[in-house]
Amino acid sequence: MKSESIKDTRILEGPVTPVLFAVAVPLMINNLINSLYNLADGLWVAQLSLVEFAATSFVWPPHYLFVALGIGVAIAGTAIISQLIGIGDKERAESYASHIFYFCLVIGILFSLGGYLLSPIIVKWMGATGDLRKYASTYLSILMAGFIFEMLYLSFYAILGAQGKTKITTYISAGAAILNAVLDPLFIFDRIPGTSIPGLGLGIAGAAIATVLSQVIRTLLGAWAIYSPHNDIRLRIRKVRLSLGQLGELVKMGFPTAMGQGSAALGFTLLNAEIAAYGDATIAAYAAVNRVASFVMQPTGGIGGSLTAIVGQNIGAGKVDRVKAFNRTAFKVITWMAIGGSLLLFAVRYPALSLFIRETGPEAQLVWHLSLEYMMFNIFMTPAMGYFDAYSGIFSGAGYPRYAAYMSILRLWGVRLPLIWGFRQFTDLGPRGVWISMLASNIIIIIFAAFLYFRGKWLDSPKIRH
Repeated sequence: MKSESIKDTRILEGPVTPVLFAVAVPLMINNLINSLYNLADGLWVAQLSLVEFAATSFVWPPHYLFVALGIGVAIAGTAIISQLIGIGDKERAESYASHIFYFCLVIGILFSLGGYLLSPIIVKWMGATGDLRKYASTYLSILMAGFIFEMLYLSFYAILGAQGKTKITTYISAGAAILNAVLDPLFIFDRIPGTSIPGLGLGIAGAAIATVLSQVIRTLLGAWAIYSPHNDIRLRIRKVRLSLGQLGELVKMGFPTAMGQGSAALGFTLLNAEIAAYGDATIAAYAAVNRVASFVMQPTGGIGGSLTAIVGQNIGAGKVDRVKAFNRTAFKVITWMAIGGSLLLFAVRYPALSLFIRETGPEAQLVWHLSLEYMMFNIFMTPAMGYFDAYSGIFSGAGYPRYAAYMSILRLWGVRLPLIWGFRQFTDLGPRGVWISMLASNIIIIIFAAFLYFRGKWLDSPKIRH
């Protein structure tokens, strides 16, 4: 049975290019703002030492491994709700919203407890030793203690994202990121740099605490947005009848994405362990370049991310030609953005890297050499990363998240890690073998994604829920 209509129909009826940018631009800004969480930590922690800065990047993959399940459910929820919006079934869309929330709540509680207790063991297993192990364990433990807030916000983000309401999530992320940047120096240093204001002097632990506190605020703002008049899909928490069928549908659709994201996180965990074998200087170089390059890649990621809701709603409404038009426009925009981003990355490589590489001496010189070399490989990776995000968004919106999972798994486990292992075992390329492997895996996976796309099954047999 179809309930009252959904008011916002711009994705189904508006002009293609303006609608694409209307949905994507807030996502671009949102992605850039989310990067500020790690950037703020990195910029402030880099003033402590290179090894503490490296620790903040070293623990990203295992932390993301826990996030992967939530992302899988969130993307599945976005696809399902967006298609139901396209059909016009608001009642079922709201029912799925409640199921997403409760799923994320339970997983958040379990993973917060488990992640906090397992953090030192995970860091040790990754091969970290000495100061890197100590700092990484501290940082990861605190992040995992606040993991529940990441999961709850993911549920709100999925509900709002399915409606194309990306401006609201952008404002929320902006507020949380600004708060994080303000809290960081207060919690990290004995005295805030450049001022006479005393701080708490908690070091790298302070950076993690500031991040968690900002995530708490982000979750509260997300709850406010869900219950504001601007939201069409209501979230009901009390007197909700949960359905095993709907939970199963979320798990069924979310599992491939979770597997793809989770396998990627596990693969990056092993990748960091491989990089650790080359020494702390290589880890620091890898971390510094990734922090800089992530900003250049966020605009194309916003275009790709917007396609999940856009493709989902239009497929739900049976507007196949409109889906194709959005996709063509998205790929053109991504191409030009990627070219511009690559040129920008080349132009700002020295001043951008100097924000993180602050020490002097032989170790810092080695970090500079490795960073500049890795940066050149990133310049050529930018277009491939943009296309990767676009294909992932299209497949997820059409109800084929397993295709996006195939891409993630094959890129890392089928190409990148075997290449890295082979270069380390049979050549003397050193860290350059890692950089070559990353570039090659990104190019190869785009060829694979293009094959899946032009084969057309995702469009000929979309997963529409009548």
